[in-house]
Amino acid sequence: EKIEKIEKPEKPEPMAPFIPPPIAPPAISGDLRATAVVIEVLRMSRRDLGPVAVLICVAGAAAQVVNLGGTFFLALLQVHDIELVAALFLAAVQFWKLCCENMCKIAVMRNARDVDAGDVDRWSRLHPTSAWAAVAGAFEGYRQVLLIDARRCLSIAWNSVLTIPVPYLGLIKLLDYALCVPVFLFEGKVGAGCLKRSEELMYGSRILLLKTAVYLIGLFSIAAGVTVGAFMVLCPTLPALLLPPQVQATAEAAGEAAAATAAAAATWAEGAAAAVGESAAAAAAAEMVNAASSGPTIGDAAAGIFSGSAFDRVWDIGTPAEKWATIALLAFAVAGSFAFTVVLRQLVYVFHREVAARWTPPPPPPPPPPGGGGLRGLLRKAQFWKKNAGEGEEALSTEGGVEGNQGVEGAEGQTGVFGVENARSGSDVSGDDGGGIPRLTPASV
Repeated sequence: EKIEKIEKPEKPEPMAPFIPPPIAPPAISGDLRATAVVIEVLRMSRRDLGPVAVLICVAGAAAQVVNLGGTFFLALLQVHDIELVAALFLAAVQFWKLCCENMCKIAVMRNARDVDAGDVDRWSRLHPTSAWAAVAGAFEGYRQVLLIDARRCLSIAWNSVLTIPVPYLGLIKLLDYALCVPVFLFEGKVGAGCLKRSEELMYGSRILLLKTAVYLIGLFSIAAGVTVGAFMVLCPTLPALLLPPQVQATAEAAGEAAAATAAAAATWAEGAAAAVGESAAAAAAAEMVNAASSGPTIGDAAAGIFSGSAFDRVWDIGTPAEKWATIALLAFAVAGSFAFTVVLRQLVYVFHREVAARWTPPPPPPPPPPGGGGLRGLLRKAQFWKKNAGEGEEALSTEGGVEGNQGVEGAEGQTGVFGVENARSGSDVSGDDGGGIPRLTPASV
């Protein structure tokens, strides 16, 4: 007898450490289009701009408390000069800032869902106490969000490496895992189940999300270009002031530098002419002269802006108009960065809300083959010349049944309505068959 294998009960799917609230109803009617999603994202960003600003300030304050308080405590103990202690403290501070950023992300998405569902008013999170309660309530999920971000970053990086030099698989995975955080917050899935659920929701919607992101980035690029152009018109001397300073040499110093450069180029050209020819030497000499007389480049200007040295020159030698223009430009840059962050998080939330409302479960997978799965089932399928167990008996029983049915049908065809024929073969139609039982015929009846 075949001993049936006792199947172990399946482990329950891991869930979030909190009860996820139901997803808010969709706000976009009809089919999803990129323009409709852009309009909805901008509407929600404008609606939640104040609460999100308070949530970000509260989370940033929590991060700076640890940073400044830890620095003061280390200075009080006089151990801040030790390199190992300073390195460990810096790593801890950066990790805590990352945790605060994730808690702020969770609080922003929960606030958007609560306002959509009507659980709270749009202005309720403007109070610092309510905002702190929202950020502190997100502490229970920050660890899972960190793990989810780590898993999807590794998957995106690995798929990008596989398709170098065009990392299209990385872009596909980036779109597939875009909804992991709202799936965790509002559906309670964690780990691999969260990534799988995000893939299910994004199936067929990758191009829509990509188009929406491109439209939003285009709007922000246009806004940044218009802002910078307006500052250049209002203060035309500001770009020249932000560039690295050029060396202001006198005419005599410039002449001596030009003569020295020309002599060095001629000497180098004579040596190079013997090796590579006159044309190559002339080109090399011209390149050397251009390199010696070239001024600051756009890369130098960008490096000065990012390092802050360009703004130092504005505070040192700039006019009051240039200083106020620089302050206004920096304020616009901070506001633009904040607005872009808010719009990006609202895009992820809105896309999850709309796609989840329109998602239909796929049909169930086909049943497994009778040979089973795994390596044993694959080997059994490969042995096509062998019959499965029970095929021979089934064939014999089917063949015998067919023959029996044919015999019964033949007997019924030979038996008339007036008599019954004998089953023995070779019997006569009208008489006895030699000692056997006589057969009834219409005449005898």
